[in-house]
Amino acid sequence: MAEPNPIEAPVENGLTDPLEFAAALSRSFAQTQDIDHTVRQALAQIVALLRVEAGAIFLLDEMQANLVCRASAGPVDVTGLSVPNGSGIVGRAVAEDSIQVVEHAYQDQGFFAEADRKTGFVTRSILAAPMSVGRSAIGAVEVLNKQNGKPFNTKDQNLLRVVAASSALAISNARMADRLVAQERLQREVELAAEIQRHLLPAEEDENSPISGLLRPIQEVSGDFYDHFELPDGTIAFAIGDVSGKGLNASLLMSQTASLFRCLGKTVRDPARLMSILNREICATVSRGMFVTMISGLYEPATGRLRFANAGHIPPLLRRPNHRSVEMPADSPPLGILPGSKYETEEVNLDGAQFILCTDGVTEFRFGDEELGTEGLDMLIDTARGKPIAQRLNAVVEELQRAGWRSRDDLTLLAIDDGMAARSVEQRAESERDTPDPSDFLFGLSFPADPKRLKLVRPAIRAAAEACGFDENETDDVLLAAGEAIENIIVHAYGNRRGEIALAVHRMADGLMLRIRDFAPNVDPAKIQPRKLEDVRPGGLGTHFIRAVMDDATFIPLPDGEGNLLELIKRKR
Repeated sequence: MAEPNPIEAPVENGLTDPLEFAAALSRSFAQTQDIDHTVRQALAQIVALLRVEAGAIFLLDEMQANLVCRASAGPVDVTGLSVPNGSGIVGRAVAEDSIQVVEHAYQDQGFFAEADRKTGFVTRSILAAPMSVGRSAIGAVEVLNKQNGKPFNTKDQNLLRVVAASSALAISNARMADRLVAQERLQREVELAAEIQRHLLPAEEDENSPISGLLRPIQEVSGDFYDHFELPDGTIAFAIGDVSGKGLNASLLMSQTASLFRCLGKTVRDPARLMSILNREICATVSRGMFVTMISGLYEPATGRLRFANAGHIPPLLRRPNHRSVEMPADSPPLGILPGSKYETEEVNLDGAQFILCTDGVTEFRFGDEELGTEGLDMLIDTARGKPIAQRLNAVVEELQRAGWRSRDDLTLLAIDDGMAARSVEQRAESERDTPDPSDFLFGLSFPADPKRLKLVRPAIRAAAEACGFDENETDDVLLAAGEAIENIIVHAYGNRRGEIALAVHRMADGLMLRIRDFAPNVDPAKIQPRKLEDVRPGGLGTHFIRAVMDDATFIPLPDGEGNLLELIKRKR
């Protein structure tokens, strides 16, 4: 059986000593951890202790502007009643920090008379005492009408003053406990958010990888992010972003943006289109006044081709060997401001250059009154020349910290070193020649839907076919089938308009597999019929010839809006 609350019946239990009552009140707060419940219980016992007909406890609101009734006892419930601080009996008790006594209030033709006419309760006398801890007022206790009909005396005033002080201390302790619990809960939420953010970052890169990044949050959670991952054709998708503001709200928007990029970046191959989709999603959910600056793009290590779109972010830095570094600005707005914002895809052939991206926490790093800026970042990166790109980025951060620079924001860097990529491709090709893998990804290319680009693609396909052991005739079959498939995409899928084509070539145990993808509207494979043989003409052999010279030609379904994927397989005889 549960123990009774020690303040539930103070009079009946002989608990008439105000000090005993105060101790019981504090124990009650500790047991229930519910301020409103204990305030109601305390008021009920104050009413019983002073033997009055009614009473109320008023607490100051957060702005200290009004006193709000948090507990009411007696025939009329005034819980929720708000009184301006300094007005009325309870207001004056708080403002003057003194006991307030009103006798024969029923004779007053003002507020009490009007209230009594509405409620039927006759107010004869009122006693109010301030509730404060030290010099900080928190509210007041008010009691009305002694049950014996006599006026309140000095003993009643002293008793209420003591009980009010005890109640104030207990309420203050309970509020402090609530704040500590809230702080602990918030700390756990921050730790969880930080853990989620760490998992959103890419895994630690191989030292020989051509792309590397780092993030140093100034607080436990960050509004910055970066990401990169390899696509099936060998292309590397990458992004860096910075959310306006700080704290949990910024970190939540960062997590949302990073997750959307990780999901959509695997299928949307046009950086400008990807930015438009992200912008619509963020505009639909972002809090007013928040936005994201971001750069996302695609990098082909095999060719050095890089395409990117910039949504209001710091311009990336292009560092070519033996040339002056240049910034690549863009005029498009950040994500989350205007749903219909337009973005442009920029293209550059790195040709051994470095492509450096950062957030403003880097460029605004301060040493006294001086900011680092992009020129300072360029100089720091240059001091670590000859090292892998990951070591260069770490050297930048170490130098800033060693020299006493101060950060005011999260610090994030992402860099692509095309020179490292070229060396990596050469090493990989050498390794493949020495130890061929019977089932391996050979290379990937992404190129505009332009017939002129076929002359660049054919030599790569020929080399792959020869490496797989095909003779000259079989190699020609592969070239003709791939060329026809690509031309069909240019003419029929894109209608000779601008578009993108991705090619991935895989060595199989018994042959070669080509995967050719476009990003045009989805087609229905059942409706793709071979032409009649009498209609066959150069450059228009169609699916009839493709299926004739290849062992398998299959359309792999993709989600609506994500284009079409054709898989071609040629086996050795």
